[in-house]
Amino acid sequence: MSPHRLVRHAVLVAALLVPSLGACAAPRPDTPPPPVVVRAPVAVSKTSAPPPDVRVDLTGLVTIDPTHVVPGLPGLDGLTQLASDDPALGRWRTVVVVRDTAAYATPGGGSATPVGVLPARTFQARTVVPVVDERPGWLRVMVAARGALPSRDATRTNERTAWIRTGDTQPAGTDWRITVSTARQTMTVDDGTAVTTYPVLATGSPSRPTPPRPQFVVGTFWTDPGSTTPRIILLSSQSETMDDYDRATGTSATAFHTTTLASRGEVSNGCIRVSDDVLDVLWRAVPAGTLVLVTP
Repeated sequence: MSPHRLVRHAVLVAALLVPSLGACAAPRPDTPPPPVVVRAPVAVSKTSAPPPDVRVDLTGLVTIDPTHVVPGLPGLDGLTQLASDDPALGRWRTVVVVRDTAAYATPGGGSATPVGVLPARTFQARTVVPVVDERPGWLRVMVAARGALPSRDATRTNERTAWIRTGDTQPAGTDWRITVSTARQTMTVDDGTAVTTYPVLATGSPSRPTPPRPQFVVGTFWTDPGSTTPRIILLSSQSETMDDYDRATGTSATAFHTTTLASRGEVSNGCIRVSDDVLDVLWRAVPAGTLVLVTP
């Protein structure tokens, strides 16, 4: 076939194909469809998005731990540890701080100035804290630092909290709760499977009482052989009558500990003294972040 006849053949094929292709397309309406009319406003619930995970310069911020006083920390405001929504983690909510994180007096960050930095480790142990409130992207947690020295304002010494970014934490939990009665000289342990009451050897004296505030197990288990406190489990509270019982650290920390002292009853500087058998119940068993309630 000559080139001219090939061209004429191609044109003829194209002419035949065009109508058939058009037949496969959707028909074009002669008139546009009627508009969609919404006769009533549509209410759509909106949830604010979590703030971006902004890295904050932590340089120069005071460390939130038992050795520091952090004046800007808000109080507990009557809140308590939240119940867990994941039974596999435990009955009560805690979080592990996975990286040093800026702590605030209110949620939201933004232009607010952090009051301190909550470290990922406290005395070489993971920082684990009870959760008492939350907002999108933020958690309010109890912290183991003083808001003021007792000589300045004893009402702000304990029950301190801080707002931190959820993204700097890992969910955790505890089944445990401990109640200490100073009048009965007992410690009641609820580990989620049983509730057992044990005698204690001593609690704080009338002039130096065990802080009657919600507090928590920090997560450190220390041994000090040869001292009057051979084994120690640190709590988050400190004395509300003494600035620095321990001059070396500048603290007046409260703890469960064994003792070599013979005195019994309300005679200590605020710590809860127990026998070796009773401390064995808690030793490396009670989870960090477990709430401790002190009652008369």
